[in-house]
Amino acid sequence: MAPNYPEPGTIWKSGTEYEISWFDDKKSPSISKAWTKFKIDFMTGDNNNQKFLKNVARDLDASQINSINWTAPAVKPHSAIYFLMFTNEKGDNAWTTRFAITDEEDKLSKPQHAVQPDGAKIPWGVGRMVSDAKGFPLSNVAYSMTPAMASAAERNAAVEIAVSNNSNQKIKLSFSILFLSAAASLLNL
Repeated sequence: MAPNYPEPGTIWKSGTEYEISWFDDKKSPSISKAWTKFKIDFMTGDNNNQKFLKNVARDLDASQINSINWTAPAVKPHSAIYFLMFTNEKGDNAWTTRFAITDEEDKLSKPQHAVQPDGAKIPWGVGRMVSDAKGFPLSNVAYSMTPAMASAAERNAAVEIAVSNNSNQKIKLSFSILFLSAAASLLNL
């Protein structure tokens, strides 16, 4: 699996639809064997502390398609600190490079950090979504997890809670009892 768009230097505008594409890099395993069921998540953060922002698509089959369209959400800050993580059902991952999302003013800021925590010279930062593609505001809730934890949480999500900050708007959060108990055991709680 080799994601190839967005590519380095890509700048998207929130509210605009873009193509996300990938190809088979001819390395083993091939995408027609290992990537017949995968998902794409919208992410931010450094290389080792990636933060999930939104699921882009799930149950994709790379043996049948090589791209999808997705509408860029409204985010802050407007910087090249966002990326897409592809995850197959075995937990293998592939990533796009970092790209920027801007608004109607097209103003970009520099990433918050010029160097990764491990010293790699890859700029990064932590962003957040401020509204979905239709312009509905979102909460400022963010959480951090490894790619394996994100996959486990998604597979085991069992409880849905509706949270409302006003009568016209509800934000649904899914929690996993299994995920929470696994996280607690990892932290020796």
